[in-house]
Amino acid sequence: MARFKPPGECPVCGEFVPAGAVVCRGCGSCEKTGWNDDAEYDGLDLPDEAFADGDRPPKTESHFMQRIWWLAAIVLLLISLWYIVIRLA
Repeated sequence: MARFKPPGECPVCGEFVPAGAVVCRGCGSCEKTGWNDDAEYDGLDLPDEAFADGDRPPKTESHFMQRIWWLAAIVLLLISLWYIVIRLA
């Protein structure tokens, strides 16, 4: 059997293994195991988004809501300060 080197289909499960990959995402086979069924599988089942390029996490709705809360707090503070200034004048 020829020695497998990514990119290509995993010889064990047939899932595509991208260039530079150390292990198969589908079955956990790696070069140490000889790309065979004796591979150890950690069972993390990470979603494909976990392998996305870039260091920034994807923006989520929570970031948006956090900004809304900050904006609401600032507006409320400004209104309170304006009311206090009017009462003192």
